[in-house]
Amino acid sequence: MFALVHPTILDRMHPKRSRWRQAYAAICERIRTGDLQPGDRVPTVYELMEEFGMSNTVAQKVHKALREAGLVGTEPGTGSYVFEGAAEELGGEGEN
Repeated sequence: MFALVHPTILDRMHPKRSRWRQAYAAICERIRTGDLQPGDRVPTVYELMEEFGMSNTVAQKVHKALREAGLVGTEPGTGSYVFEGAAEELGGEGEN
């Protein structure tokens, strides 16, 4: 059973934004602020489903969008990881 999902700050800021866009924006923000560093594993599809209350298909869409934006890469069997320079791409500070 899944736990009830409480509204996030993104829901309050952008209540009409689709869940996949909310999740995508949240992961981008974590990369931009350094919460996710180059080489860190990004949340799995299942973890996104749990955190944002979305379906498997929608969570996969988030991963695809992150890859297409050049922010993460996927290693089959191990997960998706933040690319070097992703924070700078998003206008963040990066590792300094």
